[in-house]
Amino acid sequence: MEDTTKVDETWRDLINSSSGWWSGDPVIRAAYEHRTLRALLPLPTHGTLRFYRTPRPPWPAQPSDPLPFIVCGSPPYKIFTAGYGELIGEANTAEEAVTLLVASLPDLAPPESTH
Repeated sequence: MEDTTKVDETWRDLINSSSGWWSGDPVIRAAYEHRTLRALLPLPTHGTLRFYRTPRPPWPAQPSDPLPFIVCGSPPYKIFTAGYGELIGEANTAEEAVTLLVASLPDLAPPESTH
């Protein structure tokens, strides 16, 4: 429940922000409008929009859930695997970028417990 609240708060802050490079960025709005991404923790950093399955302060040096991300700014928007491993593709609109990113997500089900 606490993780859900943190995710919701983070999205609300991004959407309502009037400062920061992401203020008014169409990729942020398009990502928020997609139900799958709205369930993930968004992190705008260094001109990119990244996603995490769960909030976990403090952030580890190497995130354990390497999800694809979008390079924001202006078209064409580029979608990469974690760590700029591979270019997944490019999109001419924010909505197309979000669709491509969602199609590239691994299974988002939580890992099964081995206990």
